[in-house]
Amino acid sequence: MHTIPITAHVRINAPIFRRFALFDTFRLRRRWISPAVFALILFAFSFACMISGKEQAQMIGTVLQLVGLGLPLCYVLAFLVQVGDQCRRLGLKSLRPAYTLNFCESELRIINDMAAEPEVRLAYTSLHGVWRVGGAFYIYAAPARAFILPDGQYPVSPAQLWDFLHARTGADRMHGRKP
Repeated sequence: MHTIPITAHVRINAPIFRRFALFDTFRLRRRWISPAVFALILFAFSFACMISGKEQAQMIGTVLQLVGLGLPLCYVLAFLVQVGDQCRRLGLKSLRPAYTLNFCESELRIINDMAAEPEVRLAYTSLHGVWRVGGAFYIYAAPARAFILPDGQYPVSPAQLWDFLHARTGADRMHGRKP
């Protein structure tokens, strides 16, 4: 095992941020459910119209299907445009230094590399959770505040970092598979 502290100088670009935003919004927060339920309801009404055999029922059923597909599609597209705007505002066209994570024995220390802010110290037991997704760790300090840690940006293997965090945060806060 690498000696403590483990220091990660995290650099983020648009694809890394986009993968995180998709995970956070659609997988973790499950914000896909409402648009999906909306679409299913409109498709059910569309089906009822189409089997009713009444005059103009086919047209109404088709309109319901278009709205049932169109509004959820607009929701996803608006989300992707918003993420793209965030990437442009943050200057994430190429890898950009974001923050430094120092994994000490009893706490996680975060230094913002994008702005002059005081160092933040978090006890591992106060972390909301750690998710292992694809080629990155998503370390949530709180439900709405996370730190992205892509593979290859820390001096230990993903399995070693998993073991290190698992020993300090507890199994109930570790999500995903051990690499």
